[in-house]
Amino acid sequence: MTHQSLKCHKAAILLGGHSSRMGGQPKFLLKDGKGQSYLKRQIKALEKADRIYLSAADAAQLALIQNVYKDKDCYGLIDVVKDCGPLGGLYTVLQQLKDEDEWIFVTACDVPELTESMVGSLIQMSADAYEQGYDCMVYQDSRGRIHPLCGLYRPSLLPVIQQMLRYKDYKMMHLLIRSRCLIVSSAEMGIPDTCFVNINTPEAYERWKNTSLNMPKEQKILCICGIKNSGKTTYIEKLLKEIKSHGKSAAVIKHDGHDFEGDRPGTDTYRYHQAGAAATAIFSKNRYMINADEEIDLQQLINGFSDADVILVEGMKQSELPKIEIVREKISRTLSCCGKDLIAVVTDCEADFDGIEKWPLEDCSRCLNYLLQGGLRC
Repeated sequence: MTHQSLKCHKAAILLGGHSSRMGGQPKFLLKDGKGQSYLKRQIKALEKADRIYLSAADAAQLALIQNVYKDKDCYGLIDVVKDCGPLGGLYTVLQQLKDEDEWIFVTACDVPELTESMVGSLIQMSADAYEQGYDCMVYQDSRGRIHPLCGLYRPSLLPVIQQMLRYKDYKMMHLLIRSRCLIVSSAEMGIPDTCFVNINTPEAYERWKNTSLNMPKEQKILCICGIKNSGKTTYIEKLLKEIKSHGKSAAVIKHDGHDFEGDRPGTDTYRYHQAGAAATAIFSKNRYMINADEEIDLQQLINGFSDADVILVEGMKQSELPKIEIVREKISRTLSCCGKDLIAVVTDCEADFDGIEKWPLEDCSRCLNYLLQGGLRC
């Protein structure tokens, strides 16, 4: 089986049972501080999946969410075994794939902080995990807690689950013990423990809802480095077009190691600056520009682009941010960056760069995949 065929094209959200600890209120309909439901948040995080299954306890539960998933690539399922907890939902989902040897990402409806990064990091490891014979992959957070309902599963687990159901053993942790399970450190993937928050009580819900009003947007930040004329600008242009074509927004910050002219002669703002203005600004309903004669650090600029999904920084090779370096054979064959923050060399050279991963210069798909499938988290 090829690496391509092993990619996770499907995902599932287990809608849960009676929500007794929530007073019977369906958790998938709960909303964050901005009015978005758990379910819509999760569907957004899983939007790259070709198909999303929603595993419900019964038809009445599915009816409650018809307006959420009818216009999405979502498919409702009713649990084929009742009152067996998440194990029953997982069994129902894997039954849909019993004739396919494919990974499926499975989560529960009460994990509202699920992100693309959490899914993408596991997907990047899935081909190797398959070759090593693993049946599932789940996260372990920095406190050592394992999260069975945030992982990849394969239909090869069906015989084990059937046996557990027969003996009325419904514990997900027992399934992991009885299978070949790869435990993945969330800390090593750059995923904070807050992403695994699980809401089970009204009190926990109120705390989380108030917090979610102020939670920052997940962003991916990457420095594009290289010596003069190496092709940084051209590469960034290609990358920007690809990011936009995938429905994401990107901001670019360019660092100039010398100085630059922030306006052009003849404009009103240029004249104001020449006349002594410490700062000038111009704006319309579509855009704005600020030109100020004062020092600013990179983090301040990053904070100003809080709505962008991706921030690309041209330069800043000395920073501690993740970075790639452009090395073009006609210009140079040596690196100007070094250290653990250098994740790849984008090059047309045949040479090896001390074991650092190489990405092709003419194709930005490797970088795009790294950004959009969770390779970076800052």
